[in-house]
Amino acid sequence: MTQSLLKFFKPFLLLCSLFLVSGCGFHLKHNDGLVEKYPQILLQSTPNSDLTRLIKLRLRGAGIEIVTEPSDTVAILKINPERRSSRTISLYVNGTNAEEELGYTLSYSLQSPGYEAQNFNVNLYRDFLYDSSQALAKSREEELLTKELRVIAADHIIKTMLSLKNKNSSIIDDKKL
Repeated sequence: MTQSLLKFFKPFLLLCSLFLVSGCGFHLKHNDGLVEKYPQILLQSTPNSDLTRLIKLRLRGAGIEIVTEPSDTVAILKINPERRSSRTISLYVNGTNAEEELGYTLSYSLQSPGYEAQNFNVNLYRDFLYDSSQALAKSREEELLTKELRVIAADHIIKTMLSLKNKNSSIIDDKKL
């Protein structure tokens, strides 16, 4: 008797959970509509940089064709060079650094076909403990944190592209050109 009830409830629970998940607006990650918004894009950035490589990887993963020549029907993503900074947050009693903050700043613009370019900034900060006796390990940690911040910045750019809604008021007027 319990085996027959279990055979009945498993598919029933699976079906109920499927309806619940689809009813709340859940979508698979790669079905986001990015390729419909930007089928082709011109990427203007520092060639061969780690950030450019990460963004190209994400754009190609979304099915977007990266073109090399500008066109009236191609969106333009311009990424300015990244800036890194570090500052001391706290000191030990003897006056040496105890904790540092690593800053990562990036500005970029996105211009959809027929619209004005929209400018964006990404400011990311991470703090880490600093011990001068382990300088080599700390420089490696700083390098890893910078790589992590680049990944976050690349993801942020893609999320901004997804959420961007061009307004009719920002259409470039042909008379101005």
